[in-house]
Amino acid sequence: MKITKFFALMCAAAAFALAGCEGIEGPSNDGDNNGGNNNGGNNNGGGNTTSDLVLSAEETTIALGEDIVLNVTEGGVDVTSASDCVIYDYKTMEPVTGSTLTPDSTGVYSFFATKGSKSSNTLYVTVLANVPTLPEDTDAANTKFNHRILIVDHTGINCGNCPNMMDNLLALHDSAWKNSYNEVACHGGGYANGDPARSAAAAVVDDFYTPSGYPVLNVNFYNGVVENYSGDYFLELIGEKFTQLIKKDGADAGIAIATTGDSTTVYASVAVKAAVEAEYKVTAWLLENNIYGNQYGASEDYHRIYNHALRNIGGPYSKSDLSGNSVGIIKAGETAETGFEMEVKSGWKHENMEVLVIVSAKNKSNRWEVVNTALCPVNESVGFEYLQ
Repeated sequence: MKITKFFALMCAAAAFALAGCEGIEGPSNDGDNNGGNNNGGNNNGGGNTTSDLVLSAEETTIALGEDIVLNVTEGGVDVTSASDCVIYDYKTMEPVTGSTLTPDSTGVYSFFATKGSKSSNTLYVTVLANVPTLPEDTDAANTKFNHRILIVDHTGINCGNCPNMMDNLLALHDSAWKNSYNEVACHGGGYANGDPARSAAAAVVDDFYTPSGYPVLNVNFYNGVVENYSGDYFLELIGEKFTQLIKKDGADAGIAIATTGDSTTVYASVAVKAAVEAEYKVTAWLLENNIYGNQYGASEDYHRIYNHALRNIGGPYSKSDLSGNSVGIIKAGETAETGFEMEVKSGWKHENMEVLVIVSAKNKSNRWEVVNTALCPVNESVGFEYLQ
């Protein structure tokens, strides 16, 4: 191997090692990831993202039995067949023979390329047993997306004050903010022992937020908390938070989702369309509705029914990072696609499930913060939610 190529390979390996510290690839987390898969777009994070050497694929989410077709450009010129251009399998660091591969199993496949002293971006391709068909974009020129923030309710069956938060969330759903958020019930902390809605993924999410008490609402990943006050004062506080965060002129990115699933696995195809050019990350959370629990402190029948309960997470996640994988830099008006595969455990009811997709980008503090969310019931699809 030439010295220049060796140097490029070592640089790419170093970049991969740094990316691995953030949990970018594979199910490396502190919970039970259950083989959740994901991939990035044509310019994934990792590798030498400042190089003009770009590795891409015809499709970044494919069905098992289809081919991965890779392409390398340098300054926009196709150099895939150049004698000094080599594509590598990122996991093994072994050269790939040719530019077309036929995977023999589902999972996330990762690649990078070198040419001379240059190394490319890292490319992730997801191979799923089932690839749901995304809905057609009905307004392709539009980049004005409804903005829905993430709220995470830390709760549990043994929490006597949690029924009050349920009442608060019902009131929020009936307020003017009902189309400005998506809700997750996280049954993962100390009050969720023996809880039928508890999951390993919820325990990791609870560790990420480290709530000081139960119940409490976290807003996005880092946008603070809203305490469990009663009635109008709760609505006043969360209204102030929403007023600060909701972009009335449209979110930075829009989300389209298609899902299929059965009693063993849920699959999701995701498209992210940018209104603002940036690098975006994507994760998918599997939620379940209509779970019965004998809730402590319940005074109404609906206090014993848990909705939007977190069951699983597609792709990498940890108690220090919930943002998922990069789909690369998306230019305004353009779209990147990705996919997820999530296990449905025994006792969970897939017919009551939905997939919440969370898209994030770096904020002014250089942390990955939520820019938009979208929710799709299993075996359905939702298109980009444009402003009305």
